[in-house]
Amino acid sequence: MGKHKNIVAKLRRERRLTQQQLADMAGLQQSHISKIEKYNDGTTIRVFQQIASALGVKLSDLFDDDRAPQELALIEAFRALPPDRQRGWLDMARLVRAENLLERDADSENERHPVP
Repeated sequence: MGKHKNIVAKLRRERRLTQQQLADMAGLQQSHISKIEKYNDGTTIRVFQQIASALGVKLSDLFDDDRAPQELALIEAFRALPPDRQRGWLDMARLVRAENLLERDADSENERHPVP
């Protein structure tokens, strides 16, 4: 499951918890927390939900992604919008993407067939 195990250790340390304390809070064995932090795959979503609850974070916070802070800010802003405003944002995003694709295609065409 990727880099999530480092995130568990990072969040635990930020809260100044030992593995045993986190295990107790999550209803798990300390050895289970240790294995998760050492990249031992096979952990179930249920266990991650218990850990997230014990750490006071969303389940998704345990999983690393490569989104930039700006992207994360956009996602948070989008989630705070009512559904009709979300549809408007999505429409705008589709138009911007389509425009960027058209520009890219035009640039590629100009590279293949330069104007003398």
